[in-house]
Amino acid sequence: MKVRFLSAIFAVFFCSTMVSWAGSEHEAKGIVDSINKSERKISISHKPIETLGMGAMTMTFLVADPAMLSEVKAGQAIEFVVTKDRRGRFVIVDLQLTGD
Repeated sequence: MKVRFLSAIFAVFFCSTMVSWAGSEHEAKGIVDSINKSERKISISHKPIETLGMGAMTMTFLVADPAMLSEVKAGQAIEFVVTKDRRGRFVIVDLQLTGD
């Protein structure tokens, strides 16, 4: 009985955490390292993303719309909005060049 109760509590906590990630948008800034247009991926050295509790690092992200990659080049400063899809992948849903 105790194990089932603890399992149920864990399941509720885990599911509610996953739901809070899904659809949440997080703003970030970084520098483009590389672009892979055929795979819809962009590698970015980004500053901390506070709303995700994520420190500064270099990551590769998917982009929701491949057209986002047509204007950007390696070495450019960008601001972007990232979310997590149903499969748990980080996906950029908006991307803007900055003057930094």
